[in-house]
This record gives sequence, C-alpha cells and structure tokens, in this order.
Amino acid sequence: MITRRTVVAGGLTLAMSGAVPGALIAAPRRRQREVLAFYYPWYATPAVSGRWFHWQGPNNEAPRQSPTLDHPTLGFYDSHDRAVIETHARQAKAAGITAMIVSWWGQGSFENKAMPAILDALHAQGIKATIYFEQQKDGQAGADRDVAYVTRTYASHPAWLKVGQRPVMFLYLQALRELSASGWRSAADHAGAGKAKPFLVGDISPRETEKFAAWAPSVDGIHVYVLAPYVRGMTPQQMTAWADRTYPAWKRMIGNKLFCATVIPGFDDTRVPGRPQPRPTVARHDGQTYQALWDAAIRHDADWVLITSFNEWHEGSEIEPSREYGTRYLQMTAVNARRFLRG
Repeated sequence: MITRRTVVAGGLTLAMSGAVPGALIAAPRRRQREVLAFYYPWYATPAVSGRWFHWQGPNNEAPRQSPTLDHPTLGFYDSHDRAVIETHARQAKAAGITAMIVSWWGQGSFENKAMPAILDALHAQGIKATIYFEQQKDGQAGADRDVAYVTRTYASHPAWLKVGQRPVMFLYLQALRELSASGWRSAADHAGAGKAKPFLVGDISPRETEKFAAWAPSVDGIHVYVLAPYVRGMTPQQMTAWADRTYPAWKRMIGNKLFCATVIPGFDDTRVPGRPQPRPTVARHDGQTYQALWDAAIRHDADWVLITSFNEWHEGSEIEPSREYGTRYLQMTAVNARRFLRG
C-alpha cells in the first residue's frame, strides 16, 4: 500500500509518498529509555537479622509492624539475605526492568547495609541501581553529608544509573518537605571535587503549582511516586482519559527536564496505622489498571517509566510474585517493558 505522509524537516513541511526514512519521521529521542521499579530493602526476620522488621510475622509476633495486604510467594523474607536479593534481581531482569530505585534511609540504616549486596546482584544481571532519599531530618548539613557519602561510596559502582556521566539520585516528597530542592541541588553541586554532579529527579507534582514553581528549577527530572491521589476510585477507562488530559500538560510544564510516567498495579494502604482516612485506594481491576497506565506512559512518550512498586507490600502496590496474584504482574511488566524500550 502506498501511503502519503507529512513530515517536518528543517522547518519545512513536506508531503511524501511511499516509504519515508525513519530519521525524517521520528524526532531524536531526548534520552535513553529506562524502566525503573521502586525497591524496598527494609524487611527483616529473626533468622537472618535477629528481629522482625516491616513484617508482623506469621503469628503476629511483631504487632507494631504494619500489616501487609498481600503475601509474597517467597514468604516473609529478609532483605539482607543474599539469596533473596539475587532472586529479586533475576525476577527484575526477566520482567524487563532496567534499574531499581532503592529506598534509602541514611548512613548506618538497615537499608544502607543492604546496598553492597543489592548493587552486586543487580550488576550480575545487567541492571542499574540508584537510591531514593526518603528523608532529611538534619537539614543542609545532613544533605551535604549524605549526598557526598552516596557519591563517594556507591556512585562509582558499575551498576549505578547515570545520565551521561552524572549519577542519578531520586528525592522523595518527604525529603523535599524537610529540605528545599535548592538545598538538595546545593548538596549535589558540592558532592565531590572532580566528580560529576548528581542528576536529581524530584517527587514534584506539576499539579501543585506553587511547589512546582519553587522546586522544579533545582532538579533535573520530575516524577510522582504516589499516583493514587490522582486516579483514586477511577475505572481503567477513566484513568486513560485522565492521562490523556494530564500528561501533555505536564510535559509542557516540565519542558526539557526528564519526564517520568508512573505506573501502578493498584494501591491500598488502608491497613497501615496512623494514616488519615479515607485513603486514596486504587483497585487493580483484574490487571486493567496496570495495563491502562502502561499504555498511557507509552502513548505519551515518557522518558522513563517508574513502577510503584516492586515490593512495597504495606501499600498493596507490589508486582513481586504473591500468593494472591502469582507472577501475573511480572509477566505484564515484561510485555510492556519490551514495547516501551523498543518504541
């Protein structure tokens, strides 16, 4: 079939018949595409770490820990168990995930102690890693200290995710509330003499116009971790309509910064104590929620797709294999990651 296409080249609009070289049709991709998943190395068991942490235990041995909505196929595992870390790395590789965003709670934290094993296991699978600064209670001095520590200790690891030569680091909304984005920018700019400045991706919603105006100039990319408040109670069809309205507007606001589209299988943190009710829950709709959000991310040409989450069991957003869903969401991830990365 002979088709007639209109292309723009050098500012001129050209009508052409037949096949058109791809270089004339597609604009150059701004950045290499990535599929990233948020990863939580905060789970502990008495057999490995001498205590329950983030699990209540099979017989409610640790009632002060938050309950989980679903249950991992691996059982209650320990995030310091190298066999578990290696299993997660293999699962991520099979699912087409190209990088993990590792929840990080500071030097000396339980999560930090898992980092060396995580980096090595991901590197063995050809997967990259970065961290999620979850908080900063020590102000500018703490940010200066922590960003320099991560840059010095981990950013030279061959598994570390980079944009150009710049090591990527993510900032959670709580960390931005405790220290301004300009404070994090300052910490990144002074992270180490002779080292590339970290590439910061902030949890900054364009919907929050005042915060966006104040914070966006100090970061290199924008993401939204908790998508639930935006799509709460929606059907998959309504999520599609929301994305078609919202993503073009967000991309215009972001300009040349990195645009990340978040995909979730669902969200339900109603069992986590202390969170104000009612909660913004998102039903899985038998996999249709995840598919609709993946379709939107691909359709609107995100730079990176972020999966919330690989294993945040307290909020019911996990794609890790579970007793409830088996490997369904890893399989869906593999299909959609392939579509996105080849697009």
